[in-house]
Amino acid sequence: MKKVTFPARVGFRRTLNQRVNRYFEERALAKTGDWRMFLKTGIISVWLVSSYLALVFWADSFLAAALTSFALAQGFVLVGFNIMHDGGHGSYFASARGNRIMAWTLDLIGGSQMLWRQKHNILHHTYTNIDGLDDDIATFGLLRLSPEQPRRPWHRFQHVYAFFLYSLLTITWVTLSDFRKLFSGRIGTSALPSPSPGQILAFVSAKLLYFGYALVLPLFFHPLLHVLIAFIFIHLVVGFTLSLVFQLAHTVEGTDFPKPDPATGTMTSEWAIHEVETTANFAPNNRLATWYLGGLNFQIEHHLFSSICHVHYPAICAIVRRTCAEFQVAYTSYPTVRSAIAAHYRFLRELGRKAQPV
Repeated sequence: MKKVTFPARVGFRRTLNQRVNRYFEERALAKTGDWRMFLKTGIISVWLVSSYLALVFWADSFLAAALTSFALAQGFVLVGFNIMHDGGHGSYFASARGNRIMAWTLDLIGGSQMLWRQKHNILHHTYTNIDGLDDDIATFGLLRLSPEQPRRPWHRFQHVYAFFLYSLLTITWVTLSDFRKLFSGRIGTSALPSPSPGQILAFVSAKLLYFGYALVLPLFFHPLLHVLIAFIFIHLVVGFTLSLVFQLAHTVEGTDFPKPDPATGTMTSEWAIHEVETTANFAPNNRLATWYLGGLNFQIEHHLFSSICHVHYPAICAIVRRTCAEFQVAYTSYPTVRSAIAAHYRFLRELGRKAQPV
């Protein structure tokens, strides 16, 4: 594939930036986190540590283990959606060091912020929904998540089995795909920048720390089978939750899957318009969903302004919608989580049935 480029910025991006910047300037607000972010981080941290301690040192029955395992899974999800994600995008603190510390929470829960930065920040946020470049829609043929991907016979049933596959996301990360990406030097079709010896040491050390507290320490207090069952159950819950939210943002009815010009590699729309038209919001008026998801239900605002902390997304949403309407840029937003899930289900079913682009 030729190098993909976007046309120069036009009035849309310029106008949008001016309006959002004016919002913060007029209110003398920082674009990074504020007391709401710090309070949320405290609550999540207490939840995570408490649920882990309860699972390892207190749970002495099936019911107690199930409840504390589910609680710990939610703690991991909350860290990923809220703390790690903003840190990884440099929107938690004004300090680069502070953001790196927050991003490292991904390593503490089994992932790799080094790989995430390349896969998510660079590939996904730049080339959203472009087949062959956006690794988030690459599934080795297990699913068809773009009309540009070939249809296989099993895709006819993908709307049924996809949700099971989603649950395997994080257990695949921690046991296989992170190591494969690091040692192959590739994420999908894209080359991974060569890690330094220090980065490799940090990667390995973080994995050892994770497996140490997730598997080794619990073995001193519980039978091996019980530990493995809890470990797998936690990952199934975390993987399903993370995957589903990612899918609701980009693979639903109404999102676009544009192709670059085959001769030049140039996209039709400027990058900002591309991001809006390949992305969808959901449940924008649901405060609980917004808190839990770290503002990822405002996915359009996040893709346009990933360096702005998610606590500000509800406020700038109105600015983005108004500007999209003025410039006739399609803005997809589902009113509820349920309606977004239904739109994703229909999307999977339609792509599984049709061989040609929909």
